Amino acid sequence: MLKLRKVELIGFKSFCEKTHLTFSGAGLSCIVGPNGCGKSNIVDAVSWVLGEQSHKLLRAERMADCIFNGTAKRPPMGLAEVTLTLVDTELAEAARRVLGESEPAAISAETAADAAQGWPPLADAAESAETFAVETESGPAAVSDDKTSRKPRVAQKPAARSRPGEVIVGRRLYRSGQSEYLINGRAARLRDIQELFMGIGLGPDSYAIIEQGRIGQVLSSKPSDRRAIIEEAAGITKFKTKKRLAEAKLESSKVNLSRVNDIFVEVEKQLASLKRQASKARRYAEIREQMRSLLRAVLASKARRLESEAERLAVSLTDITQMEEKHSQSLAELEAEQERLDRHVYDLDAELRQNQNLIGQAALELDRAENRILFNRQRQEELAERARQLASEREQASAQLAQIESRVAEQNAVVAHLRQEGRQLESALAELAIRSSELSAINHSAEARIAESRGRIREFDQALADVQDTQAQAGQLLAHHSGALERLEQSEQALLEESLHYREASQAADLRWQATTEKARTLDRSVTDAQQQLSSYRRDQAEMASRCDGQRNSLATVRARRHALGQVLSDRSYSTETVQKLFASNGHGTCDFRAVGLLADYAEVEPQYETAVEQFLRDELEYVVVETFDHARAGIALLREEFGGRATFFVDSLRTLDLVHQDIVAPFPQGSGVSRLDRLVEFRDPLGPAAKQFLPRLRSAFLVEEPEAAEHLARENPSYIFLTADGTCYHGRAVTGGRPTEAGPLATKRELRALEAETSRLESSLAELQSALERLESERQQAQRSLEELMLDQVEAGKRVVAATLERDQARAELARLSTELAACQSEVEHLRRDANAAKQKAEHAIAEREAILKTREAAECDMAEATALISEVRQSEQAHHDEVAIKRAEKAAAAERLSGAMAIAMRIEEEHEELLARFAPATMRSESISGPRA
Repeated sequence: MLKLRKVELIGFKSFCEKTHLTFSGAGLSCIVGPNGCGKSNIVDAVSWVLGEQSHKLLRAERMADCIFNGTAKRPPMGLAEVTLTLVDTELAEAARRVLGESEPAAISAETAADAAQGWPPLADAAESAETFAVETESGPAAVSDDKTSRKPRVAQKPAARSRPGEVIVGRRLYRSGQSEYLINGRAARLRDIQELFMGIGLGPDSYAIIEQGRIGQVLSSKPSDRRAIIEEAAGITKFKTKKRLAEAKLESSKVNLSRVNDIFVEVEKQLASLKRQASKARRYAEIREQMRSLLRAVLASKARRLESEAERLAVSLTDITQMEEKHSQSLAELEAEQERLDRHVYDLDAELRQNQNLIGQAALELDRAENRILFNRQRQEELAERARQLASEREQASAQLAQIESRVAEQNAVVAHLRQEGRQLESALAELAIRSSELSAINHSAEARIAESRGRIREFDQALADVQDTQAQAGQLLAHHSGALERLEQSEQALLEESLHYREASQAADLRWQATTEKARTLDRSVTDAQQQLSSYRRDQAEMASRCDGQRNSLATVRARRHALGQVLSDRSYSTETVQKLFASNGHGTCDFRAVGLLADYAEVEPQYETAVEQFLRDELEYVVVETFDHARAGIALLREEFGGRATFFVDSLRTLDLVHQDIVAPFPQGSGVSRLDRLVEFRDPLGPAAKQFLPRLRSAFLVEEPEAAEHLARENPSYIFLTADGTCYHGRAVTGGRPTEAGPLATKRELRALEAETSRLESSLAELQSALERLESERQQAQRSLEELMLDQVEAGKRVVAATLERDQARAELARLSTELAACQSEVEHLRRDANAAKQKAEHAIAEREAILKTREAAECDMAEATALISEVRQSEQAHHDEVAIKRAEKAAAAERLSGAMAIAMRIEEEHEELLARFAPATMRSESISGPRA
């Protein structure tokens, strides 16, 4: 009886470190601890190491959950291992008595030392050392080791040495799913573990381990389940399992035996064919040896001829080598001359390309010059039209200017007259003022006014000088801006002309680019279509080629089958060995024997009756057909003297006989299910239908559809033979039948005819496929040539597109550059025009200010003159001529009013004159600018 002595756990569920549990083996052992401390895990470990395969009974979702999964401070482990140490006390005691007291004493001392140190009491020195090493490695210093570092140390553990009567059982599980079972440290099977514990109550249905809920499950289980527990307790489960395994082995042996019998029957069936093949192989070896001897003789004579031919060729080779040296020298001279000519040709090609480039550049310059001439002509016509318009406008302005100048002269005359009158009145007033003596106070005020007017006149003179300086500066700036503006306008005109030319060139380049691009796209579409068509042709050709290959394979298979059947028929492989020997010596040797063929060669039977006829006439179909009885006697002598065996000869002399067809009248009714066999078999010429009269079995045989009818007819008519469609023969009380060993001559000939028809059909189909394949090949080649031409055109079109794109981009870049320059020039022209207008406005403002200052100064002078006249008049006759002064003042006011009106009219006419001059000056400048380019 085995007792549990020690349990070792490492990596199993909550046992991350190697843990030893030692049991005394006497009495009861209890494991006490709070909930969740792992008490049930120990029981699960014991069940697991005993071969438990259900992860649900181990309280896990999958078997990999039995491996320690790690915690926050401990990494997961890569394997789980549990080891049980069991001891048979009776066997251990017997071993101690046999081996003596010395070793047990040593063992006891060692056990005591181990117990003192807390180690297992039954561990040996090597195991204790190994245990210490593993515990040291799995301590705190080895916590950081990963799961891969643990696996090799445990896997490389040496086999445990067990003491007599001790059994060590272990199980390992890796995270990869690999599992191992160990018995005394050596690998074992699960079946070995189960057989070890099956008879002692620790099997798969063990009652020794009762976990939570197992008692209730046992009480509520079926009687059959409880019976398994009782059988396990009685110790008969082991024997029942062995019995079941033995019965399974016996059943497997029976199956293998039946398979061996089938193979034996199949081999027996192939034995006759293998015998024929062996005879053919021996014949082949003999003929091959003869062929080799003849081939050696032929090759020897051929070798002699080749040696003489080699000597002749060596002499010819010497002559040819000398001629080759001469030709090589001449060829080297010709190659040197060819190289010189090639260099000359390369130089000429380079010169030709250079001349072509110059011609292209000249043509390009010619096109540009023609475009400039055409543009200048158009511009000249536009300028001529504009000059005519300006000339007509200038004539109109000249007429208006003449009219205004005449009006200005008339108005100046009126103003001069009025001024004269004013001066006369002023002189009169001056005289009256001088004569006025009573205006002394007014005289003082007039003197003050005169002094004030003089000061103002001096200020006006200073302002007039400043205004004249400003007017001179504005005139100079206006002249400078006018010159710069004229130059920029000329540059702007040139840029406009050049921009127009490049715009036309850019448009032409765009048109050429669009045309070449469209042509390239058309070619791309054509190339794509051609490629698709070529791919279609290739697919069709590949499909047709595969079909041709399939047809060729089928034809080769059919031909091989036909050749094999023809060889079988020609060699008469379906006949007996005696008949084959007769046909092998047919027409050879000193014996006058010549066979025409076999009777089966002339028989014709419908396919549905072939099996029955072949089985029934198996011997008759192997009759050797000869022409005369002499040939038959020669064949019998040949068999008697040389080959041995027996054969039947059918003499082919029926054409010389005058036979009358005799119809057999059967003594029984022939219904729809009974047919005469001689009417189902026909013989070709030269035998003909008369051959049936010499085959009594054929004439006395009938074909019956139903076996029951054949049995009934055979019992009632024992002198006739009745056949069924499967070849079963009923003759009185005798029944012959079974399965034919191989195909007979009739089926072989029918298959040969079918194969010949199939060969003809496949040959015609293959010829059609080959013609179609050749047609597809020609179409594919034509499509390939078309595609190559299209691809060449596509490459050329691509080059033209690149050239057109480059030309268009250059024209656009030049046009953009000119547009930028023209915009800058126009901006500068506009800036200069604004500056010129500002200078002109400044000059006009200075002129207006000067005129105003002059007018104000004149007014001040007039005021001073009036004051002076007034003083004189007042001094001469202030009181006496008061009325006359009033009259004169009135006349003076009227004259002043007329003078102001006349001056206003004169100023308006002057403004019209200046406006006309301002309008006339640009027209004159435009006319001069137009006449300048025309000149």
